[in-house]
Amino acid sequence: MKYILTITLVFLFTLIPSAYASEVTGTITTGLSAGNNLDGLVIEQPTASPVAGTYTTSQSVILSGGPGTQSIHYTTDGSAATCSSGNTYSTAISVTSSLVIEAISCYPNNIASPTILFGYAINPPSAPGPSGGGGGPTGGGVPVTPATVATDFNGDGKIDVFDFNILITNWGATGATQAMGDANGDGTVDIFDFNLLIANWQA
Repeated sequence: MKYILTITLVFLFTLIPSAYASEVTGTITTGLSAGNNLDGLVIEQPTASPVAGTYTTSQSVILSGGPGTQSIHYTTDGSAATCSSGNTYSTAISVTSSLVIEAISCYPNNIASPTILFGYAINPPSAPGPSGGGGGPTGGGVPVTPATVATDFNGDGKIDVFDFNILITNWGATGATQAMGDANGDGTVDIFDFNLLIANWQA
């Protein structure tokens, strides 16, 4: 009887590790995983379609969030977008004039993505050249005004998409310089600088 009992105990202890040890495999992918008891969430900023840039006509901007996004909040007045303020995105945003959309993806449990900016310049005006009337010169460059100089952030003599990109890249920066997109000299890159840039657009 003792011999049989010893063999039985040895057999049971041999089985226990196999019965209770297991390996969990899988990867954390975008959104919530399922089926392996391992939940993962990749926080993603919103995306916009069409992409930010310059356009000659009005645009309908569609914002999208990654898997697991609960809502998207946005602003168009230069204020900061948060999950407790701004507009809750539901339909395409009609962009009929130049503006900057600031957006944020909101997730459950008060989790949010970093904000992202989408700048749209709609039908930027071209500055007219001199008329050349009265026997004066018939051509020549565009007169440079203080506002024009202030919005030429890269110093190439033109107010164009390169200056636009500098402003958007530094949006919200404080202690900013003119080379960073601070057109009005208040130390902050914001909607006022954007408006000056568009008003002096030359390309």
